[in-house]
Amino acid sequence: MENILVIGGGLMGSSVTWKLAEEGEKVLLLEQQGENYDYGSSFGAARIARSLGPKKDIFSFVHNRTVTEVKQLIAFLNEDASEDTHKMEEIYSTSPVSYLYSKDQYSAMKKLNYKKQRKDFRRGSDDSAFRKFGVTLKDNQVLVREFKQYSGTINPQALIQKLRLGIEKKGGRINFQQKVLRLVKKEGYFEAEILNLKSNKSTIIKTKKVIVAAGPYTIEVLKDFAPYFNRVITPKRVLLGYFKISDKRYKELSDKEIKSILAAQPMFSQLGKEYFSMIEKLEENSSPIFKAGFHQARRNIIDLDKVWTLPPRKKEIKKIKKQFRKQLEMLEIFLDKKDIEVVDAYNCVYSVTRPNVPLVTNIFNRYGSLDKDIVVIGGMSGVGAKGCLGYGILGANLILGKSGESSKVYRKAVRAFGNPSVRLYTRRIRRGRLF
Repeated sequence: MENILVIGGGLMGSSVTWKLAEEGEKVLLLEQQGENYDYGSSFGAARIARSLGPKKDIFSFVHNRTVTEVKQLIAFLNEDASEDTHKMEEIYSTSPVSYLYSKDQYSAMKKLNYKKQRKDFRRGSDDSAFRKFGVTLKDNQVLVREFKQYSGTINPQALIQKLRLGIEKKGGRINFQQKVLRLVKKEGYFEAEILNLKSNKSTIIKTKKVIVAAGPYTIEVLKDFAPYFNRVITPKRVLLGYFKISDKRYKELSDKEIKSILAAQPMFSQLGKEYFSMIEKLEENSSPIFKAGFHQARRNIIDLDKVWTLPPRKKEIKKIKKQFRKQLEMLEIFLDKKDIEVVDAYNCVYSVTRPNVPLVTNIFNRYGSLDKDIVVIGGMSGVGAKGCLGYGILGANLILGKSGESSKVYRKAVRAFGNPSVRLYTRRIRRGRLF
């Protein structure tokens, strides 16, 4: 019998498995894909890493804690090496992070206390943004730039590889191409039916404790144990577009213009559908590959297994490309449509909770009883990567029954990420409304 089974080997599953292995626990991680991560919410080489927030902000906390934990992971992997084989720069690309607000949004964010954090954050309004940042804003807009080490982008694929190395070095096990067909609770243990996608043979695994970190597949994993979960988490598709400035046009840009473009990435707009962009790939003397999309442009999904390979909708690509051009125009760089080439497009899947708050929580079984031997880490809604090891710590402590840290922000995070399923669904579960 296994001690702890973790289902899902993306960033969340790998993070919590590493923390459990670090604690000396015997843990088995199951991943539906092979060793090469070809799709999923953790796919790709760049996600925005940022820590802007008010004092004791829980999302800033999980980001900052992840940076600290990655440093410790890198140090652990380098322990037996004659030189530093593993480096932070493989995981993080430090660069200014730009946030675009309306003045109404900005005026409501007094808790951010920019004046007390002048070294880390600088702001510019319509009359000062060009002087400070070389950016032209509309009359009702405010731009804030974050300048902190390890804020910029985080590489999910590179971090997953490091976490796997750490897990195995600590004695944890990882099995690939394993799909969970069924998860049920027996007397004092869980029983999971696992399909080996390589051999097409199924086996039964018994385990004392379970962590489900399967992203959008969480609903499928929990269909027998907690069938109500299809109303707790909803998978949504978000299209990501990959663009580059044509080589000919890029060579015509001045060094100052190129520097301005790089300094404006990544960008996270709080306006409308929340446009974002970042550099996915940067090579010397060639145009960067930019990734862009709309955080809130979420579409329903009919077939989760097929969504990853669905062709992109031309209308969506056109809209993202148009916004990307507008972003460059804010830098006083004007390009024709033909100057921006579409390199690729990818359907990313967000797992979204009703309150739009991630979950790190014990859950109820189908009979309405809270089971402390199972934890769900999910509902990341596209913002989980930057705080993955922060969530991993919360999940590891929860499954081990540890109180964790005594700091106020840690306790606040426990309440915030643990409460949504408990607070919002307890009454409905007990009344039988979610079955």
